[in-house]
Amino acid sequence: MTATTIRNEAIGYINELPEDKLDVVVNYLRNIRAKKNPLEVTTKEELYRRLEEGLDDIENGRVYPFEDVMREMRDLIKQYEV
Repeated sequence: MTATTIRNEAIGYINELPEDKLDVVVNYLRNIRAKKNPLEVTTKEELYRRLEEGLDDIENGRVYPFEDVMREMRDLIKQYEV
């Protein structure tokens, strides 16, 4: 398949989606288009900085109960069930 054929097929799928799913698809396309995943850590310094930020969050009470996080994650995953 050529790139043009693949693009046209993808556009066809997008055109068939219900409107309430379009924002999920656009967010997904934005993420895979990004040069670097926002959660990716590429240097030791960045790793240490993020660990320090996390520890600071814990020390200052900026945390969420595990059950709440899991509920939010399940809701987020449901959005991608196209």
